[in-house]
Amino acid sequence: MSSKFLERIIEPLIVNLMQQSKLPGLALSVIKDGKPFYAKGFGARNLKKNIPFDEDTLFGIGSISKSFAALGIMQLVEQGKIDLQSPVKKYIDFRLGDKKNPIKVHHLLSHSTGLPELLGTIVAITRHLGFFENVIPMSSWDDYLLFINGAGTEVIDIPDKRFFYNNDMFTCLGLIIEKVSGMRFEEYIRENVLKPLGMNRSTYLREDYDNDNNAMTGYLPLDEEGNLKESVPPNDKFVYAPGGLLSSVNDLQNYLIALMNEGRQGQSQILQKSSIDKMWTPYNKTPEDSSYGHGETWYGYGWMIEKDFFGYEVIQHGGNILISSAMVAMIPEIKMGVVIGVNCDSSGLLGPLAHGILAILLGKEINKAAPLLQVQNKLNKLVGKYTTYKGLQSLEIFLENGILYAKIPYPYLPKPTILPLAPENIDELKFFVPIAFPGMKMKGQFFIDEKASEVRLLVERYNFHKII
Repeated sequence: MSSKFLERIIEPLIVNLMQQSKLPGLALSVIKDGKPFYAKGFGARNLKKNIPFDEDTLFGIGSISKSFAALGIMQLVEQGKIDLQSPVKKYIDFRLGDKKNPIKVHHLLSHSTGLPELLGTIVAITRHLGFFENVIPMSSWDDYLLFINGAGTEVIDIPDKRFFYNNDMFTCLGLIIEKVSGMRFEEYIRENVLKPLGMNRSTYLREDYDNDNNAMTGYLPLDEEGNLKESVPPNDKFVYAPGGLLSSVNDLQNYLIALMNEGRQGQSQILQKSSIDKMWTPYNKTPEDSSYGHGETWYGYGWMIEKDFFGYEVIQHGGNILISSAMVAMIPEIKMGVVIGVNCDSSGLLGPLAHGILAILLGKEINKAAPLLQVQNKLNKLVGKYTTYKGLQSLEIFLENGILYAKIPYPYLPKPTILPLAPENIDELKFFVPIAFPGMKMKGQFFIDEKASEVRLLVERYNFHKII
């Protein structure tokens, strides 16, 4: 397959997806046979200035940052400075767990501590975005550890029994790297991972972002008027390890190629193959809704492993920091990979898009690989304003974070009522409104007449026609 063939298939798809989902800018990189194969940017990194988003634009990669923290830990394991099976309290002031079932470094890496998300990193992120509802002590490392160690009653199970995705445990891993290496986390990763891989513009630091001449403007989700709000990355030491790295698709491409090349990039060996194999070992099965649609998905060390993608194992991770999203996915067996970044919250779309591109490279049908893209396209056709006969009743259908909603104004209520529409049969466009009373549902069905360019919604005895 030539890059021109791939270009003809995916570029119209990306443009349509960006328009439907209101994505300001997007960049994509594709790796084939362990080499760069295709890279291109679409849209704007800054809408006001209309500056292009390209393959070198810096954006927040969110939780893909976890793999860098995990790599840093594994480097220190290779040096004999960290033992994965040692209790976390050996390295930092960590008081969760008990003597009989201690929480170990391995558990932090694999989300198997038995501790649900504590949202400490969200406090840090939202403060940088200008939201101050959660005014709790969260400025120093002492504050942070006090917050973590106060969560003893939040532990649900002993380690290794459950999957609880937990950003705060990766913040603890970042602190372990600092304590063991004697370097600040961001310095350690820069010197031992980013520089050896030639990822010279990738950074955790706000000042680097401010001084870079090709960095994204991030955008918060649409407000009630339908506008995107400009924002800057929430750079904070508590966010660095779980989600704070800024990078470009070209830099991330170097990263994936090195990992698929057994840790080598030119003359640099950032990690031994045996350590990479440990990172990609499936330790903890994720809930079914964490999968992008193919077989079982497990968590390794900072990576998700999807076991059966057309017979291949896919190593992947997504990321989202509210103002930008990213996705990386690779098939190490054949040295194939995809990197995607956007400057807004769209993480739910990027996994299916990456899988669709991998499927094309494998000669498979994109709809079989990424059915969510087909569903997204179908749902977008339903979005709009509807009225009954003579406009006597109206409603609006909108899509937010993959969920369809009906917004219904009533003259006797001060605000419109917003109801989620749960799919009953997506092929037949049948939906229902969940009601708390057992056995009760308000059902509806959409009908699309492509020839007449008409969309109708039948809700019990009411017939709504899409007008916009």
